[in-house]
Amino acid sequence: MKLASKKHAFTLCTVLAALPGLAIAGEENLQVRDLAAATGLTPSEVKMVLGARTPYFEYITSYARAQKRLEQALGTQRYRDLMAGREIALDNGQRFALAGR
Repeated sequence: MKLASKKHAFTLCTVLAALPGLAIAGEENLQVRDLAAATGLTPSEVKMVLGARTPYFEYITSYARAQKRLEQALGTQRYRDLMAGREIALDNGQRFALAGR
């Protein structure tokens, strides 16, 4: 096999290996947008509340506001269930669960 062919084969394998991850990321973004639409938060705020915390002061104050709004929109029990990794039903009937919790 020529060097150019090997490079093309390697590139193709790399792209094909990444496709499942891209599909999962796309599905995750759809879920984040759905939850944002159902709660009135922005997708960035939803990602912030559901993701890892950071120590920056600006983040902490924004996080606290977004967390409170999410809990108010979902209700305390559904918010706790969601954060514990359990599936919840949004008001529109759509099911939502955090991946990896």
